[in-house]
Parts: sequence; C-alpha cells; structure tokens
Amino acid sequence: MKKTGWLLMCVLLLAACGKNNDNSQKSRLDSHKPMSWGHKQDVYVFADDNVWKYAEHYIRATLERTEFTTMNEAYFEVKRAPLQEMESFYKFNNLLFLSDMENDSPVNNYVKKIMGEAISEDIKKNSIGVYPQNNLWANDQFVLFLVGDTERHLLELNIEMQERTFQLFRQRLYDRISEQVFKSRTYDPSFFSTFGWELNLPKSYVVYKHNPADNFVSFIARLRDKPDRYLSVYTEPMESDRVDDKWLKEKRAELAWKYYDEDEFLDRDIRWQRYELGSFSGWKLAGRWQNKKYAVGGAFQSFAFYDADTQTAYLIDNSVYFPDGYKLAALIETEVISRTLKIKK
Repeated sequence: MKKTGWLLMCVLLLAACGKNNDNSQKSRLDSHKPMSWGHKQDVYVFADDNVWKYAEHYIRATLERTEFTTMNEAYFEVKRAPLQEMESFYKFNNLLFLSDMENDSPVNNYVKKIMGEAISEDIKKNSIGVYPQNNLWANDQFVLFLVGDTERHLLELNIEMQERTFQLFRQRLYDRISEQVFKSRTYDPSFFSTFGWELNLPKSYVVYKHNPADNFVSFIARLRDKPDRYLSVYTEPMESDRVDDKWLKEKRAELAWKYYDEDEFLDRDIRWQRYELGSFSGWKLAGRWQNKKYAVGGAFQSFAFYDADTQTAYLIDNSVYFPDGYKLAALIETEVISRTLKIKK
C-alpha cells in the first residue's frame, strides 16, 4: 500500500477511536480506580522480542526527540517493560502496546485477551488499528495500542504513525501539566483591568517588572527546589502586520536586555519557527539565554503574533532559571499559561 494510503487509513482509524475516548481527563475520572503514578515523561513499551528488535529505533526517534534548552532535553524516556511483570506496570502514567494478531506470543495474546472482540472487525477490515485510551487501568493514565493483522503491517504502522504517536503523548503531557498548574487559585480578570488582555494566571506568579510606558509587564513564580519561571507580555501598536521572525528576534533581545538586567542570546543558541499559540498564529523563538553580568543562564521561548482587530503586535516571553535541573516541564508550564491569553476587543 502506498504511503499516503496508510496515512489516510491511520487518521481515519484514530478519528474513529477518538469518538469513544474523550481526551478530557476530568470527564473520565473513576473513583473506583487508583491514580496513575511514576514520572510523567516515562513511556513504558510492551512488545515481543522480534517486534522490539525492529521497532525500538523508530519508537525512540519518535518519543525521545528533544527540545532546545540549556541542553537538549528529551520530551520522553522510552523504557521497555516485561509483560510478565505487568502487575507492577499497569498503573503507570504512559503505556504503549505493539501487537499483531497473527502470532501467539505473550504481548499479542495479552492484547487479544483485553481488546480482541472490540477491535477484531477493525483489524479484519483495515489490517491496522490505532487505539488511544485514557484512564484504562488508573486515573490520569494514557495507553496507546498499535495493532496490525500481521507483524509486517504492525511495523509499517509504527513507522507511519511516528509524528501522530508523538503528538498524542505530547498532548497528554501538556494536559497533565495544565491540570496541575490550574489546581492553584488564579487571579480574577479584574487584576488585568489596566491591560488590553488577560491571562488565566496562577497566584503563585507575582509582578516582577511593570512599565506602562513600554506596554511591558513581567511576572515571576519562585518556589524552593523548583525553577524560577518568568512570563512577560509586551504589546506594540502597529497599523499593519510587521510581525515576523526578524521583529521577534530584535524585540526579544531589546526587552531582555532592558528588563532582565542584560540578559542576551547568541544566534547559535536559538531556533525559530512558525507557531500557533492558542488561537493566535505567529512565530516562536526558543533557545538559551545568558547573562555575562551575573555569569548565569537558562532557557527561554518567545511567541509573537499580530492582532488585526486591535492593530496590536504581541510578544509573550517565557524564561526559566534552574541551574541544577531540567527546564522543559517549567517551559511547558509557562506556555500552557501563555495559551490562555485573551485580547479584549
């Protein structure tokens, strides 16, 4: 089958599965199930030996892709789990099963036992199936089944579905961080009465710098043994859209130097791309910041877009300082908050 045919079939199957698997964590909580546990960025994979031999490279390339911070931090760590110890693993946060229907091997038989009747018609008709399940054995759990009628079709499916597999686990990571962040009390919208926008901002963030003349405000969250997280919003009146990668780079450099006491970045330490932040389409700049004055550094990401209704350019900047540990989860937290920005029309 041609590649485009495989991809179309995968998307259709995934869409069909999605009808019965609401991604909203709160809508699926079951008081009779325990909470899942373990590190939220570990993915445990169940696959028989021959499948793992050919699938491991693609699974690691899929899930262990990195984000550019002060180091290259992986979104996930892939760990193969032995089926005979399923009792020790079934309550973990993230599980991935690779199974085919033609072989009577341990993982295949296990998947047939728990999902056989539910998926048999799909597999007979389409040869492959992609089945995401939320909270299958525990609350706050994500389980993904990749199934083929033959081992060959399963391995081809694993390759074709690389990007979608990553996006499914990545979205669940974002959802978990979002749920954790917004457990805290947030500011009332009246807190933003002097701005042309508002955020769903936890009260753990307090004002760090504010200059109304520059339309700039920055917030900081600082807790012991956790990264310092900075989130700033800058707006600039603009009659027509001049927001591009160059504008973002120059404006971010100017604001960081001025308000973060001579923070700066080097061209070799940044990357930019087109990006969507919530309902806003624009640019993302991300990488490493440094401060020679204080001999410190960290990671940042900036988002820029133009709002035609108010003829205003927006720059939302997130930065993290945490010398002793990983920064990616903290960057995701600030991005999750940044996505809640609403412009007052």
